[in-house]
Amino acid sequence: MRRVLALALVMSIAAGALAAESVSIISLVTNPEKYDGKAVIITGFLALDFEGSAIYLHKEDYEYSIYKNGLWCSISEVKYKSFDHRYVCMEGVFDAKGKGHLGLWSGEIKDVQRVWQPVRPGKAKN
Repeated sequence: MRRVLALALVMSIAAGALAAESVSIISLVTNPEKYDGKAVIITGFLALDFEGSAIYLHKEDYEYSIYKNGLWCSISEVKYKSFDHRYVCMEGVFDAKGKGHLGLWSGEIKDVQRVWQPVRPGKAKN
C-alpha cells in the first residue's frame, strides 16, 4: 500500500511540474530567463511561412515584419495549416535561446502539443 501511495505522489508531482502556464507573449519577450524550458500556453497571430513560421503578438506585427514581437515556432506546417493566418492559442515549450531563421525572433516555441482557436467571450462554439 505504501508503494502505491508513494507512486501516486511521485506521479502527481511530475504532472504538476509538466503543467503548462498561461502567459502572454510580452512576458516571454521581456522575461525570457524566467520561462526558458518551461511549458507555456500563449495566444497570438500564427503565420506559417517558409523559413518564418512564428506566432506574433498582433497581426500587424506579422504584416509589418516586426519579428521581435513574435516567437519562432517549430511546428508542423502541414498538421496546423488550418490555423495559418489566424489568432490561436498554442501550448509548447519556450526556448529563450532559439531565435529562428537568421535569429530574427525573440525566442522559440518548440515541442508544440496543441493549437486551437480561442473562443471569444459571448460566442459559444457550435
